[in-house]
Amino acid sequence: MHTLVIARYAEELEWIAQVPSNFEIFVYNKGEEITSPQVLERANHIIARPNVGRESETYLHHMMGQRQRDHHFTVFAQGDPFTHSPDFIQLLNNWTDWEKIQTLSWAWVEEKNVPPQKFLDAYRPKLRGGPRVREEYFSLYTWGPVDFIDNGALGMGTVYRLLNGGMEAYINIAAHMLRRCRMDHIADEADKHLLGTFSYGAIFAVRNDLVTAVSPDSYARLYDFATAPVVAHGYILERMWLHFFGAPFTLRRL
Repeated sequence: MHTLVIARYAEELEWIAQVPSNFEIFVYNKGEEITSPQVLERANHIIARPNVGRESETYLHHMMGQRQRDHHFTVFAQGDPFTHSPDFIQLLNNWTDWEKIQTLSWAWVEEKNVPPQKFLDAYRPKLRGGPRVREEYFSLYTWGPVDFIDNGALGMGTVYRLLNGGMEAYINIAAHMLRRCRMDHIADEADKHLLGTFSYGAIFAVRNDLVTAVSPDSYARLYDFATAPVVAHGYILERMWLHFFGAPFTLRRL
């Protein structure tokens, strides 16, 4: 059976009644008590968590306790996945089409033109009538996208550099962060490349054997990183999830 992990704060969760029956649902609740009969009936587990670390704390808490080493999937999502992934339920139904590390979002907010609408329109023919899903590329050095300006993302990259002693502009942010978390083998690959890929809203699926392959020490360090009182850390993690489990970096350095 597959697993759906939901990081919930105050979102309404009645939508989980539409989740396919072959998904076991874990709701990690950082908000008010859940009383909805629909949610209580469909959720297999409702677990209270402290309101720290945004969705990253929730995801890592679950990953650290995961023991399955099979080829089923665990999906990670926020309490309202539809802002970033309007076809989320359809994507869950199509799990047989997934890669072992699977992006499950479409945009940050399509109505806010992030990414630019022209890019989304140009991508639609590639979907061949299927659910909306696409990955986004980002610079491992600036943290921004490669083909449009996202001042928020660029700002997070700048903040990370400042918080780490004013890192020189030539230092690869991804490689630096990975080495902090004792993921040196992935950091070495990051250092050889210029671009990474991510899923907006930190909505993605990964095969269980890849989740359990990450060392307990790295998970502990990632957890400390996620729960530190630094807003930028959540945005750094959002762009790195796929790579923690082996998604390749892109565009090798010359």
